[in-house]
Amino acid sequence: MNTTNPPSFPGALALAAPAMKINPELPVRLPRLLLGLALAVGIFDVCFWHIDDWGFSVAVFFPALAGIILGNRESLGGRRTTWLLLALLAGAAIAAAIETGVTNTFVLLILIVALAGDTFFSEIESPWGRWLSQYAALVRAPGRIFWLGARLMEAAFGEGVGWAGGLIGGCLLAVPALVLALVFGSLLASGNAVFGSWTNNFFDWFWKELALLFNPGRIVFWCFAAFLILPLLRPANVSEKWWKSTHQIPRLPEIIPTRAAFFSTGLVLVVLNLLFLIANIADALFLWSGQTLPNGVTYSGFVHNGVNSLIVTVILSALVLTTIFQQVLSVTQRREVKLLGLLWIAQNLFLLLSVALRLKLYIEAYDMTVARLSVLIFLALVAVGYALLTVKIVRDRSLSWLIAGCVLAVFATFYITQFMDLAGWSANYNVGRWEKDRTRKLDVAYLIALGPPAWPARRHAEELDPSVRWASQKVWRQSDHDMHGLTQTEFDTAHWREFSLRARLNRWALDDKK
Repeated sequence: MNTTNPPSFPGALALAAPAMKINPELPVRLPRLLLGLALAVGIFDVCFWHIDDWGFSVAVFFPALAGIILGNRESLGGRRTTWLLLALLAGAAIAAAIETGVTNTFVLLILIVALAGDTFFSEIESPWGRWLSQYAALVRAPGRIFWLGARLMEAAFGEGVGWAGGLIGGCLLAVPALVLALVFGSLLASGNAVFGSWTNNFFDWFWKELALLFNPGRIVFWCFAAFLILPLLRPANVSEKWWKSTHQIPRLPEIIPTRAAFFSTGLVLVVLNLLFLIANIADALFLWSGQTLPNGVTYSGFVHNGVNSLIVTVILSALVLTTIFQQVLSVTQRREVKLLGLLWIAQNLFLLLSVALRLKLYIEAYDMTVARLSVLIFLALVAVGYALLTVKIVRDRSLSWLIAGCVLAVFATFYITQFMDLAGWSANYNVGRWEKDRTRKLDVAYLIALGPPAWPARRHAEELDPSVRWASQKVWRQSDHDMHGLTQTEFDTAHWREFSLRARLNRWALDDKK
């Protein structure tokens, strides 16, 4: 395998990663692979079969899968990145034990795929190259089941076949006969009433016996789990063609003369800066300073509406700026272009602040929700993206560097967010505002939907006003009986797979009886 050393973080994005030829097929230790696959599928079954709420099962499965992945490798190669990934995965598993959510599960999936690539593609020097090799290999993941079938055939009919190979070979040779028997048996059963009666009785008996031993739905569940896990235990090889196309993202071709490109770019930036300036002046006058709105414009329409459109505007602006500064250096290095680009970035950051203020006013008028808190976090992430874009413009960084920085920023945001109790913060804020102003309406149904993080806040509201307790009981009876139940008995009867540390800590806030 040929490797090269790309630049260090983050421009290496190995996007700026090593070009490499297709790996020679590494020796397959079939017994170890099959044992690891069976063990992983078994743990997956124990953790997720017939489960209502994913809880502690997530914290158990992913570390176990990481151990199986490492057990299927010849060695870790002594790389620090492997230990870094394991440490991050351990932290994410702790977060899952505290409380499992979409963010936490997403982080664990990213880390487990990166760990698989870091250990299987160990000959690639760049960590970005190893990780992205695994993600590229996932494109060929559906074919891994056929790859495993081919390896089983080799084990069955290769030279020096033992009793295990003979057994496998016999089973495989029986497949065509079984398929043809089913096809012709079905045809004969439909044409011969007596034979059809015999076959119906036989299959009724067979399925009843099989159901006692195996649940057909569970077998499908096992096959699905094996389909997902196999590409992590034995990834597909990747071609150097993939790396050659991502080693260095080229700049846009020079279609028109440099002077014309400079004029067009400058005109675009001037027009957009003027357009954003007018919108930002309107925000400065009526949103930030609180002046009376013009006739025909309502406060609700100015503050509450259009937040999503403004967010899309800011993101689209970043994409346009990235495209502009991906032109040839003779255009992007012009001082005038850089100054106009930086001015537009400043205006977009002011627009971001205006969106955040609109969201704050909306929360004050209504309630805090997890979605609105998530939008605030997203706005902070977009601001980080603009900071990276500023560095790219000022220092003429490559697009690979920018993408790498944004990828790390997104992952860091998800990783940090998984430890935040957004639901608890929302519940405490809403109950606190309601306690200060009883004319506000407390959304009891939303408190119930927030689950264990909101139990203390809901208990406090019930102690302040008995009608909240009645409303809670009514909402709960109309919903599914799950971890959001209102009694400690309901909580204590939950399966260990649905356990979360936050729910255990907040158990005191539940009623001790029906």
